[in-house]
Amino acid sequence: MKFNEKFLVIAPSWIGDLVISQSFLKQLKLFYPKTPIDVIARKELFPILNFMPEVNNLYNLDVKHGSLGLIKRYKLAKKVALNSYTKAFVLTNSFKSAIIPWLAGIPERVGYLGELRYGLINKAYHLKKHETSMANRYYKLIDSTYHDDLRPKLLVNEKRKKIVNKKFNIDSSKKNIFLCPDAEYGEAKRWPIEKWIELALEFKKQNYQTYFLGKDLRFNDSLNQVIKNNDKSIVSLISKTNVEEVAYLLASSDLVITNDSGLMHVASSVNAELIAIYGSSSPKYTPPLSKPEKHRIIYKNIECSPCFRKICPLGHFNCMHTISINEVIENASVFLR
Repeated sequence: MKFNEKFLVIAPSWIGDLVISQSFLKQLKLFYPKTPIDVIARKELFPILNFMPEVNNLYNLDVKHGSLGLIKRYKLAKKVALNSYTKAFVLTNSFKSAIIPWLAGIPERVGYLGELRYGLINKAYHLKKHETSMANRYYKLIDSTYHDDLRPKLLVNEKRKKIVNKKFNIDSSKKNIFLCPDAEYGEAKRWPIEKWIELALEFKKQNYQTYFLGKDLRFNDSLNQVIKNNDKSIVSLISKTNVEEVAYLLASSDLVITNDSGLMHVASSVNAELIAIYGSSSPKYTPPLSKPEKHRIIYKNIECSPCFRKICPLGHFNCMHTISINEVIENASVFLR
């Protein structure tokens, strides 16, 4: 091990991938306990990174998702260069994500060769995209393998959790179930909204308190047809929370039911009991990384799965349509007894 080493990590852009990457940061910290680890990420991801004790400092990548933003990357690279990093780990695969470490003159730039990254990455690894789990994809960059002792664990503050619960009037006298019908990646990862609503109505019959979480306001159009007459047993918090608040709410839950999404990984990392519903994606690639007794996975694994597409290429969407309300309720009953 060299002395005076300093690491920079280019963080993933998706919340779920970012949470998974904490396991990589934990292993890196074990290998190099005295080496500071700084991270480049978009500002909206800072609340998640602030839950990770492995991270020292953060740089704001003020570039829209999917945009090159070369001038902004150049300015950030000049700022990064002042800190004399010895090694950069580029966790994402795009050309643009490898620009800043190269412009900053970081001597060792570790990552997958990816798209047109010859030279930008000078310690290159090769791996097909879905050849192994996302966690092991990150671990390979430090010649290691994921193990359960280093599961992601976001450190929530109990005092702050109480404040958030009070803000959103979380009713502690009932079992609180959080439903997460969103998945930013695309429609093929979303269990149909009408099934989510039917599920909430079933929980209402059992006197459970149900909250909807997410960002996509289109869900509220369907929910508003159900949440009538000041009925407070089903509450939509869609687009009413920030990322930090969501983490605290999920940490307060009795059960989380979610698509394979960023919120699934957040719930897993705050020790929530959860049911994860998979459609076009695979639980082998991005499983919840909580203890086995803390989660259940519903995945049909039909002949065209996983396709990893944003929209069902065959038009039938059977990977999700064949998952029934009763199947979800039966799995939920294990946690709600």
